[in-house]
Amino acid sequence: MSNIAGTTPEHAAARQALALFGSVSRQEPIEWAGETPLAPQLARFYREVGPEWIEIDTAGLPFLFFPLERLWDEQAGYRWNRSTAARLVDWNEEWTVVAKQGADPFILDANTGQVLTAPGDDGWEDRLDDPEPTFDSLEQMALALAATGSAWARWDNPFTEDWTLRPETTAAVVQALETVLGDHARAVAVARKFGYHHAR
Repeated sequence: MSNIAGTTPEHAAARQALALFGSVSRQEPIEWAGETPLAPQLARFYREVGPEWIEIDTAGLPFLFFPLERLWDEQAGYRWNRSTAARLVDWNEEWTVVAKQGADPFILDANTGQVLTAPGDDGWEDRLDDPEPTFDSLEQMALALAATGSAWARWDNPFTEDWTLRPETTAAVVQALETVLGDHARAVAVARKFGYHHAR
């Protein structure tokens, strides 16, 4: 394993993957505008991977990453109510929204280092249960979102004449996710979360 103070192969791979979609740069914890301490995993992610404003096209709404200086503002609607600024009672203090697809957040759990998403494929607003672990780390999440975007970008026309996703488009996304996640069933479940509802 690489030295904890240096860039790991996982960080380097995530940085290279995200750089295909937008700017990356070394960002330091001083840029965090939050009222709570920055999670160590997140500090290292921004130092070694460093996403700025990144938008990755995919089925439905794009995946969005934000620069560290902006990230605290992106907690609105999750950590606190946008209208009243009141703290939302079902939000864990150890959670930080690190990326989004529309209103669906990708949440770092600082206790475990895992990234959580809404359970099933119904999305954040329709969820009935607590968010569930989806990625093992921030780096795996970044690789999975980038792989999805790269698979999607291969198709000039990913839809059929009646505007449904072509099976081969969905299959390409599942294959790309399986390369990152190492498991077909897990890749299918994640693809469905991302809007590829007929993944199998």
